Amino acid sequence: MSIEFLRQIAATPLPKSFTNAKDIDAVKILRQAGLVIALVDQPPESAATVFAITDEGNAELLRFHYPENDRRRPAKDHWLPPAAQRACEALKRSIRGA
Repeated sequence: MSIEFLRQIAATPLPKSFTNAKDIDAVKILRQAGLVIALVDQPPESAATVFAITDEGNAELLRFHYPENDRRRPAKDHWLPPAAQRACEALKRSIRGA
């Protein structure tokens, strides 16, 4: 359940707020596992807001693969690591230039 909920969070723009008690509990589990950065209201919990998915959360999303059908398709390179590398390089260049 939690990984599927994490997958749903990853598919939506962040920050994302939740007010359903079941969703708030799921956010608390993901936050406790270190998979998301989230803020949960003090008891009684009436809302939770997910601000980001951590590196660990992204690693879990990449680890779990749910095949869409029985036919195996060749694995494609994932776009995230090269994009993260380009972003890091751009940040380094901008810091050096500042």
